[in-house]
Amino acid sequence: MRADNSISIAGAGCVLPSGLGVDALWQAAREARSAIGPLRSEHFHSQRVVAFGHVAEEVHQLCRQEVAANLQRYCPPSVIWGVSAVRQALEEAGLEPRKDRLRYGLYCCQGGYTHPSLDSYAELLHECNGNNGLDICRLARRVLQERALDPFLVLKSLSNGLLGIVSLVNKFECECNAYMQGVAGNLAALQEATAALQSYRIDVAVVVGAGSELDGLALSALAQAGVISATGSSAFRPFDQEGSGGIAGEGAAALVLRRSEDLWAAPQICLTGLSAHAALGELQLPDKPIDLLLCGATAKPEQDRQISAIVAGVQATHVSSSQPLTGILSAAPSLVDLILARSALQAQCVPPVAGLRQPVCADLPFVMGESLAAHLQRCAIVNRDDNGFSACYQLEQRDARALDAASVKFSQTTLQS
Repeated sequence: MRADNSISIAGAGCVLPSGLGVDALWQAAREARSAIGPLRSEHFHSQRVVAFGHVAEEVHQLCRQEVAANLQRYCPPSVIWGVSAVRQALEEAGLEPRKDRLRYGLYCCQGGYTHPSLDSYAELLHECNGNNGLDICRLARRVLQERALDPFLVLKSLSNGLLGIVSLVNKFECECNAYMQGVAGNLAALQEATAALQSYRIDVAVVVGAGSELDGLALSALAQAGVISATGSSAFRPFDQEGSGGIAGEGAAALVLRRSEDLWAAPQICLTGLSAHAALGELQLPDKPIDLLLCGATAKPEQDRQISAIVAGVQATHVSSSQPLTGILSAAPSLVDLILARSALQAQCVPPVAGLRQPVCADLPFVMGESLAAHLQRCAIVNRDDNGFSACYQLEQRDARALDAASVKFSQTTLQS
């Protein structure tokens, strides 16, 4: 990313276990209040995977009101949350698609659609179950004649379902792309969004991720891969010597990105760097001192020591993590961290690592206990996927003088070229 053509975060929105909206996430972060709780499902239970980061039912019902009834049949809960997150972000940015005559780009990361939905099967069997047991004739009629288990509906959603529903609700007519979930998907979406803005193909980029792992097959796969704890652990404690593995979560997050030169407001939170590598140890980390580092971990002490040793090379004044608040998010891990970092820069406050008591590394300045007031200008985020793929993002708060200098430098470069 060219430092003289800055991209600003103009709006943000989220639907997470912490609640509805950015303020709910920030309040939970400041209070070190984890939203992870007992695993709840009507169709399966487990004695080994007992905790999950749930979006509350009342929050889901509020989000449903933003999607027309005729579209809801195509929406798993996570897509509905994604619609709400986008609405929040557009509202904060003061934008109204198709009324403001701006060119939009939509970049979606969708998680949790690669497995058939056991809930779809369970609900159908329950529906066809009568006083004398399963009504086979009714089941056959529903499947063969009424196509109750049409593949389009059995899957949690198509890979571009989030993109389609967000486009329909907001009446977008724009450049758009759909990406897979996780850190790699978030990075790809953000890279394409910033490239489109910097090349002046678009004026506004909407980046959204939404997904859920609340599915028996999905949780089983995560447990077998060692991503989440299968020991009955009820707390997610990254970077802690007593950590016992990860815990999955669900939710959605959205960002609205604009070129800094197009915005009047100052100061602005600018995205100043994006980098990635297949291995965390080879990732390009900030070479200048930063005020806050948000870093993901596994909650497995030995692995977290290795992560700590690598990121210890970053000259960070404060270190924190968002994962204990929500659990591991399949679709929007980087987007949530960007939202949290932006909130910290705006509030000039560092949230603590929820639940951290015995850090695995004494060399990192973890914030523990209570939130800490601090002078913050530069922030870095380090995310890591299950397969080790890693990404680093850098944010900087710039005042009017810094923005003017960047704009002049960019203009001079353009004239010379």
